[in-house]
Amino acid sequence: MIIASDLAKDMVGEPLLRGVSFKLERRDRMTIAGRNGAGKTTLLRMLTGETSVDGGELVFEKGLRVALHDQRPPRERGLTLRDYVLSGLREPLELEAELGRLEAAMAQGDEQALERYAGVQARFEAAGGYTWRDTATSMIHGLGFVDADMGRSLGTFSGGELTRASLARALAARPGLLLLDEPTNHLDIESLEWLEETLVGLDAAVVLVAHDRWFLEAVGTCVLELEAGRGRFFKGPWHAW
Repeated sequence: MIIASDLAKDMVGEPLLRGVSFKLERRDRMTIAGRNGAGKTTLLRMLTGETSVDGGELVFEKGLRVALHDQRPPRERGLTLRDYVLSGLREPLELEAELGRLEAAMAQGDEQALERYAGVQARFEAAGGYTWRDTATSMIHGLGFVDADMGRSLGTFSGGELTRASLARALAARPGLLLLDEPTNHLDIESLEWLEETLVGLDAAVVLVAHDRWFLEAVGTCVLELEAGRGRFFKGPWHAW
């Protein structure tokens, strides 16, 4: 799904990362190890395209959807929790709207709309079909929110709750590549166990940074160590590294 070859990154004219290489397949879950300031979060943002790559090459599977959860709070404080989480699912939202337009056109006898409908319907089913809202709601509940929270404005939540909302949004987006920076922050034991089970069951590649060693051991399948700007890839869980 992704191949990174000899990645390099400079910060303020000084080298931060050099020669970082790895390959991830679907259902690989790579944990990044390194001291504070080693470039872990920077690497995640390079994978999203938010931060430039100064050297080497990143190759992604065609059409790969990428979602990032990090420690920055949501900007859209006027949105409800429900609308904020659903806003990360652009594809089913757009396809659902397109199906509605095509259905209206077919009712008017538009034959071209009829021809297009089957293709759009197939793409919609692949994106989650008519259960995609239910799936997103299950992510919200799994991270400790209740039904009464759904209609609340983001501006009424605490910082820790906003962090969990961001995590729910990233998970609900059904990405092929999920990037998580400290996803265990502000989670209770029940939500942490739910997150472990969810990540292990995902049909996606996952890259994550966390300080909870038990969580890394439970979830990770490989480790990328960042040390003195260099990357070393280890196949196997955290204890093997």
